[in-house]
Amino acid sequence: MKYVFTLLTVLCFQVSFGQAELSLSLDQALEMALRKNTTMLNAALDIDYAETQVNELKAQGLPQVSGSADFSHTFKIPTQIIPGDFVGQPGTTIATQFGVPFNVNVGVGASQLLFDGTFFLGLKAASEFVNISKLSASASEIDIKEGVTKAYYMALISQQNIGQLSASLANIKKLQSETEQLYKAGFAEKLDVDRLTLSVSNLEININKLQNQAKLAKQLLLNTIGVDVNQELTLTSKIPGEPTSDSYAAVFNPENRIEIKLIDQQQELNQLNLKRYKMGYFPSIYGNFSYGSSTFASDGKFGELGDDWYGNGRYAVSLNVPIFDGLYKKAKMDQAKIDFKKTENTKQQALLGMNLQVGQAKTNYLNALKTIELQKKSQDLAESIFNTT
Repeated sequence: MKYVFTLLTVLCFQVSFGQAELSLSLDQALEMALRKNTTMLNAALDIDYAETQVNELKAQGLPQVSGSADFSHTFKIPTQIIPGDFVGQPGTTIATQFGVPFNVNVGVGASQLLFDGTFFLGLKAASEFVNISKLSASASEIDIKEGVTKAYYMALISQQNIGQLSASLANIKKLQSETEQLYKAGFAEKLDVDRLTLSVSNLEININKLQNQAKLAKQLLLNTIGVDVNQELTLTSKIPGEPTSDSYAAVFNPENRIEIKLIDQQQELNQLNLKRYKMGYFPSIYGNFSYGSSTFASDGKFGELGDDWYGNGRYAVSLNVPIFDGLYKKAKMDQAKIDFKKTENTKQQALLGMNLQVGQAKTNYLNALKTIELQKKSQDLAESIFNTT
């Protein structure tokens, strides 16, 4: 019995916990979306990834140091043939062996890039790519804020419309009931009752549509902010006051649009690519340094390893001068020039499209203001007719 009681308690707790309602203002919804939306999380990771690519490229310009150690046992030393003149036996050859069977070598080596124009331009290009990643993250933030705001207000407007239609439905139902009584008393026609019945049915259909629309808008909002779509949600913000024609007085500057900034950043990359391929015709210089030490031991004297060490070292500077690459770099430069022209065309098309969007948005805004004005007049007239009736 105690087990059953405990189980019921746990189940009740889980049910009550699962049904906990989430209350959000618009600002809270925006903050949660920027914190939990997977698109924003991935955008932040893209920035981190781009920065690691910069570090990866920087590493190529830093000294590359490595150490080595090896032990070898030449159990069969190669035989060499030398002239007998070396040992006082002219006209003969002598078979002999050089070296000892046991050998240990340890050493350290370093290489350093001294000059390579393509490296420094590549490093700058990688930094520009980080900027592109940051701009892309800003673009994602703008899109998410827009999506959250639209879904939030869509749900609010649907709820407000439901309230207004519900009030109208109550009034019409009341009028329907009164008209039915008048019809039964012979003071109204059956057609009047049927018209009111049809109005009630239409309002109920519209209310049901708005309820579904509000539910979908909330689910869209929950999905955007990274919350389970089945979560109960209460919206605490209010719909802003009525807009005016002065609300659209802001001056539009397309250069401030994130899309144009992204295109400009891409153009910077195209220019750097072109410069990088041009620098490929210049020589590159590398430096190398190595130092090591060796110890040896003969057969039967393995313990002598490490008694005597013999050092060796060297440094070198190498120059690599490109002479002919089969016109590879020229082809890459031509491709970079084409990319530059394509990006310029993309920017021009984007500017034209933005100007069109601004014109359409302004027209839609003014039309919406006119619609609000006419709807208010219609509402006032309907209320006047209803009160008179």
